[in-house]
Amino acid sequence: MTVTPAELFALALERHQQHWNWSFQFVAVWVFGLVLLFHSYLLLAVSLVFFGVGFFQLNLPPFEKEWWISFVKKGVEWEKNWIAAPWNLIKWRRFLFVLVVVGVLVWALWIREYAALGLILGFAYLVKVKAENKAAGIDV
Repeated sequence: MTVTPAELFALALERHQQHWNWSFQFVAVWVFGLVLLFHSYLLLAVSLVFFGVGFFQLNLPPFEKEWWISFVKKGVEWEKNWIAAPWNLIKWRRFLFVLVVVGVLVWALWIREYAALGLILGFAYLVKVKAENKAAGIDV
């Protein structure tokens, strides 16, 4: 049976959007951050295994933790909306901004530049506060 790359990508995307698979791949990204920080081959292997497991058909029971399942549902919904959105100027700007931030984050983790990591964390917290203020009706 021949499988085209488009069918393979659609299958991977469908499996990635299942809750357990999304969770494994989310953890894999965090472990990869630790790989960059500690320069560990063992953590790299763990990260790759978790990421790969996220593409398998997992017949696991539903989540026990309600807060985690709501986080995963929001993450999967955000990804679906991002994929469905057209590539306009706003999406390109956001994509390039995230690409630059991820590049700086990878650089800061690799060379252990704690000041840059602190600035990135501070910026992320300010973005969170601004979003909470906007949701509460405070627009400054």
